[in-house]
Amino acid sequence: MSALFQKILIANRGEIALRVQRACRELGIPSVAVHSTADAQAMHVRLADESVCIGPPAARDSYLNMAAILSAATITGADAIHPGYGFLSENAQFAEMVEAHGLTFIGPAPDHIRMMGDKIAAKHAMASLGVPLVPGSEGEVTTLDEARAIAGRVGYPVLIKATAGGGGRGMKVAAASPAPRPAPPSATTRCIWRNTWTGRAISSCRCWPTASATSSTSASGIAACNAATRSCWRRPARRPFRPGSAPISARP
Repeated sequence: MSALFQKILIANRGEIALRVQRACRELGIPSVAVHSTADAQAMHVRLADESVCIGPPAARDSYLNMAAILSAATITGADAIHPGYGFLSENAQFAEMVEAHGLTFIGPAPDHIRMMGDKIAAKHAMASLGVPLVPGSEGEVTTLDEARAIAGRVGYPVLIKATAGGGGRGMKVAAASPAPRPAPPSATTRCIWRNTWTGRAISSCRCWPTASATSSTSASGIAACNAATRSCWRRPARRPFRPGSAPISARP
């Protein structure tokens, strides 16, 4: 049976990239690693079938540089990009750019990423599908009186959560009444309240493309990046891909 993809670029690093590499190898699919100059000798780079330098150490200039990653996929002939988790895995714009360049984004559709990135929109979507929800506000909470009423109804402790963002950012726990004053409403700050439970956890390369190129979703938008990035491409890899070779975990 032929592989679903011919080659997968992994837009991540470290242990996350190693997990994807292992799956690729067991499926007989070559993988491409991307790396910053600081990670040139990292394990995920050394074990990849191919690797591309995409920028300096700062993540915003390398692992979050969408133009550089798309350039790396183009010059290596990858037909799919796996974002792992973190970095660009929840970036709807990146998923759209990947699709616009004729590649497969291994992850949710851009519309789903965008919808689930807003806690209120996500809650409404799940409610419409009949998914059980944690008791809490139906949507945005903007006044202290409304917040106290909701907290009294669902019971303390309650979790106050900003409607956008992830990784625990903007989360506060109110253990008992009186409820703390929520952040003042603004164009960028909205909050939802919900019940929670105490004690439970609800190289020397210098030729990468500039981040300014990320604003373009056209093929011409990254054409200039390809020539520069191509000189960062190391091939062959230290351990060339061989179909049927041992999984990464079994390699010395």
